[in-house]
Amino acid sequence: MALTVSTLVGPVYAGSDYSIDKNIKNVVSAETTPSLYNWTGFYVGAQGGFSYGRFDPDLTLDGDWSTLPADRTAIETAHGTRSLIARGGNAGGLLGYNYQMNHWVFGLEADGSYLWLRNSRDTGIFTVPTTTDTFSVRTSFKTHYLATVGPRVGYAFGRFLPYVTGGLALGDLDFAQEIDQHNAAFQEGGSHSRTNAGWMVGAGLQYGITDHWSVRAQYQHVDLGNEDFNTRGTAPNQSFTGTSKASLMEHNATIALMYKF
Repeated sequence: MALTVSTLVGPVYAGSDYSIDKNIKNVVSAETTPSLYNWTGFYVGAQGGFSYGRFDPDLTLDGDWSTLPADRTAIETAHGTRSLIARGGNAGGLLGYNYQMNHWVFGLEADGSYLWLRNSRDTGIFTVPTTTDTFSVRTSFKTHYLATVGPRVGYAFGRFLPYVTGGLALGDLDFAQEIDQHNAAFQEGGSHSRTNAGWMVGAGLQYGITDHWSVRAQYQHVDLGNEDFNTRGTAPNQSFTGTSKASLMEHNATIALMYKF
């Protein structure tokens, strides 16, 4: 049986077209499939941002204040327990380590910042109507630093890494409170400063600019617990006593620039 040229050549061209088409599809598929960004490694960084602090004092008067219930109630409830709000900046550094398993990223991070959070209140002179006694109450607080340590868990979408965090928080609390009586020579108060251990929770979003550099935005809610100290009236009224107590909560928003080794 005779074979024509077209019969022999046709399958060759058909096979060649199929091979070329398959290779093109493989190349396009390889180019369009995104590779995972590598988050694994140690990193350091610098951060700064805004802090909001709520300071809640609680003044309890006892001892011979029981003989002056009207004065005690006016000082405690009207003037000794009003919250103080502070707003200010923060700046510091951080270091940590991430380990990536497919899209999941697990890490541990420690950071420390200086905080510009402080506020005070002076009630001015007020009069207790039933006794006509006149008093003023001064309350102040400062916090200078905050350090946190905790794990991070995130899920990577390429160069984007949303995550949550939580752990230990350490911060200082400088607290002072003083009562002055203006129609008598009486004063009671004191101050106390110490480092408190509390807790923090937060979340953030990190973006990998290059294989080594990244930026992130983070929010933390911090509870530093309570601080208290005992007070006693000036001589000869040392039997007038009390307890000044306070708690501090912070909301911190930061932007960080980070370098991964």
